[in-house]
Amino acid sequence: MCTLVGAFLGPPAALASGGVGDRPAQTDTGFLNVGSDPPARVIIDDGDTKTVTPQPHLELPAGHHKLTLITLDGARKRTIGFNVEPGQTTTLTIHLSP
Repeated sequence: MCTLVGAFLGPPAALASGGVGDRPAQTDTGFLNVGSDPPARVIIDDGDTKTVTPQPHLELPAGHHKLTLITLDGARKRTIGFNVEPGQTTTLTIHLSP
């Protein structure tokens, strides 16, 4: 069984500088917070990040990505697609069950 919990968090509010037409800087990257139960290796877009969950604030290009989690004993594996929005944080919590 795989349970997915996701959230999108917006960027911090821009500091007001008082200028007319000032806008926050646009970025082509966003962030991923990923956790799992039990802990698992984190593979994004078929590339091993060499990290283990939980992993906060992984910077990624905006767009669609593929996340694969593999339990440390290699017994369980889940792959899901997710989107990263520019300047936002995507939070995923994956529950891997036997």
